[in-house]
Amino acid sequence: MFYICPRCFKLAKYGEKKCKYCGFDFKEISSEEYSSKLIKALEHPDHNVAVVASNIIAKLGIKSEEKLIKRLIELLQEKKDPYLESDIIKALGEVGSKKAYAFLIKNKGNFSVISEREIEKAINKIKSKMDRNN
Repeated sequence: MFYICPRCFKLAKYGEKKCKYCGFDFKEISSEEYSSKLIKALEHPDHNVAVVASNIIAKLGIKSEEKLIKRLIELLQEKKDPYLESDIIKALGEVGSKKAYAFLIKNKGNFSVISEREIEKAINKIKSKMDRNN
């Protein structure tokens, strides 16, 4: 697993104390601040950084945050890269919310073939979370 440095957006290995590129102290990262930085990293011009950011969002299971869900949905509507699309859908499934669930159900047929399996997983995961909370 990797960090994306919130200052310089370079990749750092999980467990490193400081960014080897800019010296940022990873202990200073609060979860709210970091989720905001991950949202920005989704828009990074380097496709690989955007993919890693979406994977980190999914792996960390960042709380269902309206700002994050809104941006992930916007990116799904903007991005045409099927691999990034699939990663963003996976992140939506992990973050989950009624809004994400409704969006995925409504737009299920509008994504690439590569994303089909990930859409089903995300929908089922969000539905399961919603069922548990009721």
